[in-house]
Amino acid sequence: MSALIIPIVLTFAGLLLAVATYQSIRRGGARFYTLEREAVLRRAALTLLGSTLLFIAAVGYMAAQEMQSQAVEAEADAVLEGEITVTPTVELGVFPPTPSPSPTVDASIPTATPTAILCRAIVEGTSGNGLMLRETPGGAEITILAEATFVTLVQDEAPQEANGITWRMVRDNISGDEGWVAEDYLSLGPGCE
Repeated sequence: MSALIIPIVLTFAGLLLAVATYQSIRRGGARFYTLEREAVLRRAALTLLGSTLLFIAAVGYMAAQEMQSQAVEAEADAVLEGEITVTPTVELGVFPPTPSPSPTVDASIPTATPTAILCRAIVEGTSGNGLMLRETPGGAEITILAEATFVTLVQDEAPQEANGITWRMVRDNISGDEGWVAEDYLSLGPGCE
């Protein structure tokens, strides 16, 4: 069925061109002057030539398909009658297949080492009074961190509870002082707990 699609399409296109030519001649014959009629007839002759070429292409395509199918049938008949012998091609292979070498790691290439994630926070909510940095949770005072001071959370120390307050160990980014502050007055950065 798929071999017939191309000839059918070519034939249909040729038929459309022929009908268009006929319509053009009918319309142009009565309404136009002599010079215009000649132009219409020249166009009609060209479209009829195109239509004829499409019909010839459709017939030629069908003939080529028929010749090809006859050649295949003749070859198959010759093989069945023993006139042609078919020799299978032998592929040489190694059994079992040899494994491909696995890639080796070059020792001179440095390996990636995980980088510690720094959690940052900002001192907020102290009404401008600042936040007391202490030696231990609720212990002796070290210094006062001003409002909007950036600090880094010390990841080695987990938050601790003392006096009903959660305390976090931080490092002042400016002075480098480390100590404990009340977590309620810290605005933690993204990804920090």
